[in-house]
Parts: sequence; C-alpha cells; structure tokens
Amino acid sequence: MSTNRKNKLKLPACAAQSLIETIVATSIVTIALVGILSLALSTLSLEGQGAEWILAINLGREELEICQTIRSSNWFNENQSWPFGLDDGPWVANYDDSVLIAATADINNCNNCIVCFNPSDQSYFQADESGNCSGKTVTNYRRLITISSGDDLGGACSADCEQKVRVTVQWIQKNQTHSFVLEKRFTNWR
Repeated sequence: MSTNRKNKLKLPACAAQSLIETIVATSIVTIALVGILSLALSTLSLEGQGAEWILAINLGREELEICQTIRSSNWFNENQSWPFGLDDGPWVANYDDSVLIAATADINNCNNCIVCFNPSDQSYFQADESGNCSGKTVTNYRRLITISSGDDLGGACSADCEQKVRVTVQWIQKNQTHSFVLEKRFTNWR
C-alpha cells in the first residue's frame, strides 16, 4: 500500500494559481464585453432619439417660417394692417398656406394639429379638421401655433406693436411624450 501512495499524480503548487488567473482573466474580459455591448446599445438608442428631435425641431421651425412669410407678405399689402395676418389665437399652417388655419388650443385634442407624411414627395403637412391625412401616413407628431399680443417694447412703440408666436411640437417616442416650444416675436416695423 505504501507504493500506491508514491505513484499518485502530484500537481505542482503553481497549477492552482494558473486556474485562478484564468478565472480572473475571463471575468475581466466578460465585464469589458458587457460594458462595450451596453455602450453600443445606448448609442443606437440615442441615435434614434436624436433623429426624432431633429425632425421635431425642423417641424417647429417650419411653422415659424410660415408665420414670418405671412407677416412679410401682408406687410407689403397696403390694405393690411397690423398684425398682418398674425391674429391672436391657436393656429396651424402648411408650408404652402398663405393664411393660418384655426385650431383647438389643446394640442392633445386638436385634430388638425396632427402632422402627416407624404412618402411620394417626402413632405410633411397638417391633417384636416377631422384628423384625416388624405390617405397619407399619420406620424406621431403634433404641432400648434399660439399667437398672443406682446408688449410695447418698454415704451418704444404704441401698445400692441409686438406679436408673440409660440410653436409647440409634441411627439411620442417609446411610450413617452416629448414636447418643446419655439418662440419668436414679430414687431410692427411699418
């Protein structure tokens, strides 16, 4: 029996140390890979959100530009007086409109605040009063123009020489409602 003990395979003391080093190295690589993968997923998610924000900002800017075009066009018409088509109230407008279209003040209950998409010419437009997009794609965006009288610019002009135009854009992304407001002040410079 004493000979059986002598023939037993003996592992060197450093073999256990190599096993521990392998486990530690595998753990470090796993942690690094999990970090890299979660960073990549976050980047893809933020990229999609960035595209949504850019589109929303451009939809809001378009409404402000339409208001500026209406004001400027009416400014040259001597039969028009201040506020040159920018009357107080809630409104919507399409890029080819020369007048504002009445809307409901609550963007959530405003049917013609819905933004539609025409895939054939890649354009966006407002739904009609019943929320119909005329067979085009309904988007998850809404936009509303709210115009109110500004102030007298610190006494620099008579009352009501300024109109405050606020464009609210709202959209739903991943079951969360996002919105922002763009504001521009138009003055009576005639």
